[in-house]
Amino acid sequence: MKDGYWLVGFQYEVTGTLYSMGRIPKCKVAMLQHLKPGDKVLIAGVGHGTEAIEASKMGAHVTAVDLSKTMLDHFQRSIDKHRPPTPIKLVHDDIFNVKDVEKYDMVIANFFLNVFPEQPVKQVANHLASMVKPGGYFTVGEFMLPETGWRGLLQKLNWYVAIGFYSMTTEAAFHPVWDYAGLVEQSGCKVEKIEYFRILGLKLYWSILGRKPAR
Repeated sequence: MKDGYWLVGFQYEVTGTLYSMGRIPKCKVAMLQHLKPGDKVLIAGVGHGTEAIEASKMGAHVTAVDLSKTMLDHFQRSIDKHRPPTPIKLVHDDIFNVKDVEKYDMVIANFFLNVFPEQPVKQVANHLASMVKPGGYFTVGEFMLPETGWRGLLQKLNWYVAIGFYSMTTEAAFHPVWDYAGLVEQSGCKVEKIEYFRILGLKLYWSILGRKPAR
């Protein structure tokens, strides 16, 4: 199984934190407030597992999926260090091979959808949403969709610096910023809340909470 992050996985969490001046870690955990003890949570592209550790501390039962063995190894070190109170299930596989239809109270995709080109990203979003229980949540944390004017130029610069680096060092696709709120909506989950993360007043990251209609 090919590991696209073998070269840069060791610095992924630190670099993201420094580059975003601490906003990315805050973005990753923003919507965990909607979890209840005992909830089942799936995290796609878990990386070093910031949100997985926090969800476990809240009493959730977490399944963490990543195609990168490098990332899962780093995440296992975090588990060993923090000793989260509820067990976290690690799955080393392609997310499309996880077919737990309507099993989870919350499915989280933080800084995961941005690695895919235009057509695959829609398929991934739809697949993730299919694993959300009716009435459950689909949460996406990502780079901000650029606005107009000078703000949009700075938002694009923030994105292209990041994707330029990772498209050269990993298998991430080089592309514009996708409309992640639109992807959540088209997957069948209604956007109920958006929280923005700013640097010097400029929106650079957003956490999007979508909810699948209850039956």
